[in-house]
Formats: sequence, structure tokens, C-alpha cells
Amino acid sequence: MTSAQTLIGNRLIDSQYEVAENILREIQKTYPEVPQYRMEETEEKIKEIFQTLIQFLGEYVLDSEKSILEHAKNWGGSIGFLSVKAGGSLEETLSNMTLYKRCLWAFIQKEGTNEGYQMKQITEIFILIDELFNIIVYGFSQAFSIATEQKMLDTRASLIRLSIPIVPLHQGMAVLPLVGEMDDVRASILIEETLEKSKNLSISKLIIDFSGIYKLDRTVLHTMDLLLRSLKLIGITPIITGLRPELSLQFINSGLILRDIPISGSIEQVLQQQ
Repeated sequence: MTSAQTLIGNRLIDSQYEVAENILREIQKTYPEVPQYRMEETEEKIKEIFQTLIQFLGEYVLDSEKSILEHAKNWGGSIGFLSVKAGGSLEETLSNMTLYKRCLWAFIQKEGTNEGYQMKQITEIFILIDELFNIIVYGFSQAFSIATEQKMLDTRASLIRLSIPIVPLHQGMAVLPLVGEMDDVRASILIEETLEKSKNLSISKLIIDFSGIYKLDRTVLHTMDLLLRSLKLIGITPIITGLRPELSLQFINSGLILRDIPISGSIEQVLQQQ
């Protein structure tokens, strides 16, 4: 490690509050239309985040073994998740990196020049810092990728819930029309939503209509087994309707026990028997 690295690394750590304030001022100047950057409580939180960043940078310049890398990546990830939660975008976060680097370059250049170091020595230190920024960006990107995937899953789950209508009929009876294919995610939500809605609607009999199902695979059969047993456990009588002949055979071959489950050809037949 060179004397320039020792000096700049220590100066970064010792001056982290000052540098953090400079970065915040640059942010406020760049985004004058964002009031949050000027709220006292927010300002302090932002400065704390940048102080941690500058601490990492100073330690990285001083640490020839680069043991700080994993901590920096994890920190980048945690800040990325905070940014996602606040409604930020990856593009905005990455574009701000240029602003942070500009502030750091100004500080490092000033400190190095005052000590008489050549521009080559100062540039080498900044290259080191840029390496750490790349690791932090990786942490950011991972966080946004995970958050984006989770949002997609949440959106899909919401759409699935909307596609599970429990239709009340009369006298504590309702119908659950099954439509389309069933995968593990939909199966789990189907059971959860059906039990919750049935309980909230004070249903005593639930017609499960298979008219919209054209294929019974292992997932569907397993889901039906769990759903039928769960309904009975909470005191709701399940009734099956709309089974095509080929689906009936699949039910029989699956070993699913339907002896004590009322089965009718259609919803209309069930209603006529009431």
C-alpha cells in the first residue's frame, strides 16, 4: 500500500461526515423539485447512508486484502431494497452513482493535490474506489432484480385471487367455478382464498364446479384432495359438479376418496334437489 493510499483512505474515514454533506448538497442541487431531500429527518438519514458508504471506501483503499468487498455488496443490496421500497428505480439509482463519484473525485483530488501527490497516484486511488462502486452496483442490481421478481409474483397472486370467485346462491350455499390450468402457486392461493371466503360468507355447502377444467394432472388432484378435506374440517359440505367422463376416470384412478362427497352432473341439478 502506498503512502497516498494511506493518506486518502484515512482522510475519507475521518472526513466522512463532510463528504456526505457535499453529496447531499449535490443531490439537492440536481433534484430541486424533490422536497424529501430537504426535510430535516430525511437529510440526516441520507447523510448516515453516505457516511457508511464513505467508510467502506476508506477501508477499501486501506485494505490490500479487500476483505470489505462482501460487506459492501450486502450494503449495496440493503440500500437497493430501501430504494425499491421508496419507489425508486434502478435507472435512477445508477445515474446517481455518477453524482456520488463526482463528489468523491473532487475530495480525493483536493486532498491529494494539497499533499503534493501526482495526478497518476490520485487516479490510481480513484480506480480502486471505482472497483468498490462496481461491487455496490452489483448489490443494488441484485436487490432490484429480486424486488422486481417479487412484484411480478405479487401481481400474479392478486390476479389469481380475482379469478377465484365464490358465488353465493341461497341458504348458505355457494359455487366455486374452476377454470383453466392449475399450477403450484394457483393451487396454494385457491385453497387459502376458498377457505377464507367460505368462512366469511357463512357457507355451509360449497359446489365445486369442474365444467371449466379439461385436464386433471397431479397438481389439480392433490389440490382437490386438500381442498375437500379442509372444507370438511371447518364444517362445510363440498359438492362436486361438472365432471366429464374422462375426468371421472382420472379421479377414480388417482385413488382420491370421493365416497362421502355428493356428486351431481350440474349446478342446476344440485339446486333442484334443495
